Amino acid sequence: MTERRGGALRLVGPLAIAFAILAAPVIWRLTAPQEQAALTAQRAAVLEAQIANLADRLDLMRDRMEALEAAQKQAALAPLPDIPATPAPAAQGFGGYADLMRLSARRSYNTGLKLLSTATLREVFGDPADALGQECSRPTSPRLLALLETRDVGPFRAQLIRPALDSLEAILARVEDDDPDLYAQLKSYGGLCARLVRGSQEAISRHAFGLAIDISIGGTLDAMGDGQTQLGLILMSDFFLEEGWIWGAAFSREDSMHFEVSQELFERWRVAGLLDVELPEGAAPPDLPDLPEDAPPPAE
Repeated sequence: MTERRGGALRLVGPLAIAFAILAAPVIWRLTAPQEQAALTAQRAAVLEAQIANLADRLDLMRDRMEALEAAQKQAALAPLPDIPATPAPAAQGFGGYADLMRLSARRSYNTGLKLLSTATLREVFGDPADALGQECSRPTSPRLLALLETRDVGPFRAQLIRPALDSLEAILARVEDDDPDLYAQLKSYGGLCARLVRGSQEAISRHAFGLAIDISIGGTLDAMGDGQTQLGLILMSDFFLEEGWIWGAAFSREDSMHFEVSQELFERWRVAGLLDVELPEGAAPPDLPDLPEDAPPPAE
């Protein structure tokens, strides 16, 4: 297991102490007799919100530490390189990365990131396709088609707009550097898919604009909505969040395989001119490459 994980585990004690130090003044102001009479309802609500925020941050750190501890235990149980290993039956899964964990602070994972609005997407691309339903269709937006690309991003092929592919490729390179075994088990479960959100009659999926990707661990699916998340997805989620991608594990209906571009990241691309395309008047829309053969339609 890498030094990065070992260092993170050694920080558990100091992090808990730091949390206690940060929370102490807030708790004192809520409980000190001389302050209670002076507190207005508004100030009390603010202080309570601060305590709740600190508690969420501690839960978030605990979730991540538990995931790292589980990965460390898995590595400790692995056979040494010079000892022949007995092949494991297929039923035993994929080395533990597909094992499920329940995240106590999952709703806090996307703090600081906003969902990319449909209004923004329509402003840039227009509607992604002439007709959208529950099944995948081919995009027809000329601006979208001009930006779409199919690319080998490392462990799998993906079809997204170019800035998203560049970002995804950088994220997966970090995963490979941090945990090569996990990286080797990553598979795409769908990127581009011009359709509505499952079960909706009008909400357009971010998959329709080539701005979302579903990732599986060794081909094992993480069931949507069960409140549990595969260990491998937890271990690599930080890299997506740091890059500005939103993680579906934090959705009200948990969708841990799903990662999508945030409003903030999209706006950075927009300001940098990465979404600009030249469309000669009267020119036919560019052809769209075939979808990757190993990527079925995404579940979200």
